[in-house]
Amino acid sequence: MTTPKPHATTPKPTVSTPSTTGTKIPAPRHSLVRTPESWPRFIARVRSTGQYPTEAEAERVTRTTLKTLSPHLPAPDRTSLTRTLPPEAAHLLTAHPYDPNSPVRATEFVDKVAARLNNTPPDKARWHVTSVLTVLSHFAGPTTTNHLIAQLPQGYALLFGKAELTRNG
Repeated sequence: MTTPKPHATTPKPTVSTPSTTGTKIPAPRHSLVRTPESWPRFIARVRSTGQYPTEAEAERVTRTTLKTLSPHLPAPDRTSLTRTLPPEAAHLLTAHPYDPNSPVRATEFVDKVAARLNNTPPDKARWHVTSVLTVLSHFAGPTTTNHLIAQLPQGYALLFGKAELTRNG
């Protein structure tokens, strides 16, 4: 009987960065910067989340929801959010200037989307909005999403697929 030979291990390539002291610092295994994904992938995710029969329907709902959200987002929030999204989504979120006099309650926002979707019933419009904003939340990441929700009137967290937290003050 022979003893098995150990498997030969090939050294894994390492990327390193020189430091100011001359020693090499290992490169991170992943990037901390979120890279925007593609518009087709965003729409595919909305289609899956909302269980839409076609990509065209998912895209129509997405475009309407993001355009309707646009005037409710202050400039700093838009900037941090749009960096994480496909350019098409970023363009829709910057389509209208911020209107500081237009913060609307979540129910009013859903009603606006319903009207823009050919007077869709409110429960169906809420489904559409939640499908889009849940995907938006996934792409934006938790930090950006939580900051965005904090800037909007109470009630929006549920539309983003998050628990509504009680606000202090």
